[in-house]
Amino acid sequence: MAETTAPRPGATQEEPEEARHHSSERLVFFSDAVIAIAITLLALELPIPGEGVHGNAGVLRFLHEHLPEYLAFLVSFTTIATHWMAHQRLFRYATGTNGRVVRWNLVWLLMIVSMPFTTRLLTSEADAFQVQFTIYAAAQALAGLCLTVAFAGVLKSGLLRPRTPPAGVADALAWVTTMVVTFVLSIPVALITPWASLCWVLFPLVRIALRPVERRIADTVGALNATGRDIASV
Repeated sequence: MAETTAPRPGATQEEPEEARHHSSERLVFFSDAVIAIAITLLALELPIPGEGVHGNAGVLRFLHEHLPEYLAFLVSFTTIATHWMAHQRLFRYATGTNGRVVRWNLVWLLMIVSMPFTTRLLTSEADAFQVQFTIYAAAQALAGLCLTVAFAGVLKSGLLRPRTPPAGVADALAWVTTMVVTFVLSIPVALITPWASLCWVLFPLVRIALRPVERRIADTVGALNATGRDIASV
């Protein structure tokens, strides 16, 4: 009878590549499902004319009165869609996950699934604009930070696929960083004026201003591809 050799104490067994890849796929599939739920809940909060609204003029008046809710929906939908696209582009290059990546990904999903609430809070009739706006913008910024930290865990753990295109990773992270910076900048403006949401229109300019950051990220990913070193040593 053939003998099986027990692993030495303290020895580590290499996880099969297929299992690691499958782990990454499960994280992506779960994230996709949560994002789909968040977008559905976001749409369900849209106001629609009720029985008290009559005629074309009545409907148009109703839509005009609730224009802030519809604009907030578009902003939140665009933000969630950008998060989803960035998550797809980043984690397609992950060979697996670990506890740190999963935990931060879950916190990111918590921020995503709370967006229907923060969106409704932003457009509610409560007379506390600064608090409402700050909570909304802070939640958006925190979501971007959590996604960035989650993918940083992939890099630091050496879970990046060989020959990962640096430009693709850098571009996705740059979009997320742009969202974080734009929403953070709008928070102090909200303390001065109720038109702080106009800061979000500066998104394209912030994206251009962060080109040096994008190049730095691309250089880092390229160095990891070339040397396989930990990102902290690059």
